Amino acid sequence: MTVQELSGVYEELSLLYRISEIFSTLSIDEICFRIVDEAISTIGVRTAAVLFLDEQAENLYTMAYKGEWDSKRQFARDNGIIWNSIQAKKPSAFCRIKETEYSDYIPGISSLMVCPIWGKKKAVGAIVVADKELNEEFFSNDSKLIMAISTQAGLAIENASLYSELEALLLGSIRCLVKALEATSHWTVGHTERVTEYSLEIGKLMGLETEKLDKLKICSLLHDIGKIATPKEILNKDSNLNESEWLEIDRHPIVGAEILEELKQFKDVILGIKYHHEHWDGHGTFGLMSNEIPLMARILSVADTFDALTSDRPYSLKHSKEDAVKEIVRCSGSQFDPVVVEAFLKWANP
Repeated sequence: MTVQELSGVYEELSLLYRISEIFSTLSIDEICFRIVDEAISTIGVRTAAVLFLDEQAENLYTMAYKGEWDSKRQFARDNGIIWNSIQAKKPSAFCRIKETEYSDYIPGISSLMVCPIWGKKKAVGAIVVADKELNEEFFSNDSKLIMAISTQAGLAIENASLYSELEALLLGSIRCLVKALEATSHWTVGHTERVTEYSLEIGKLMGLETEKLDKLKICSLLHDIGKIATPKEILNKDSNLNESEWLEIDRHPIVGAEILEELKQFKDVILGIKYHHEHWDGHGTFGLMSNEIPLMARILSVADTFDALTSDRPYSLKHSKEDAVKEIVRCSGSQFDPVVVEAFLKWANP
């Protein structure tokens, strides 16, 4: 094997390793944009696009692109370059496309290479790269590199799609549980969704990563699930609660954690639910204080309190937004984490 061939193999293996590491943690949209970036930098082209097949596999539409490309461009099923490449399961290159029968296939393009994206069993779409920067020719090494990107992309997109479906199933199941809870008390209808919205806004302003925001969302949706075990007559009582009734209400974080304890992969979510009524200064049920309290619980505490203050309850009338914000600020450093309150204020007073 020549030095040039060894160099080509090394470049291909390095590319495979790099993109397999990158793609494994990304969403479908993120994967598509990274494909475009990798194709442009690796092949040395001015334009790249990722096309997906629609559900009926009748049209290709643009998912991501850079360069001279129309984002609304679609390709109906025909015998064109892209469809031929997908059906053949191999790249096709046209170095001087204006001199071929496909001269008007994609206006403004002088050289073109197409590589299909296949999953394990079916076609996903295609990668299109166009207009090499130094010359119009695509070489065999370009074909190998684009195939390396395509192979990893197909598997990553399939996995991300499966993950999205499972995530949708999980969130759908959670929302069914929430509806079952809210059906037991007219006072709590809408509370969970609002608290989830507030929590996520605070989390974003605190710079939480996508994975942590996803878990915060689940934690927020399930934070009151323990109230399923609270007697309806207490949840729906139209007058002030007595001491024993308050004690029953105060059990819901513990009960919620017990209900969810079998979900071992969501341990941090369960702890967020269990401790979401702890106080920053240690005057909560379990006596945890400051950073001993999980971050999700600290965020949830502020969001939950804000919604409670701005909603009608049998034991109190709702406050104005301004008064609720003042109350949360007053309790910063005692009931609430000051850093969380700071992020909350950025959201509440943009």
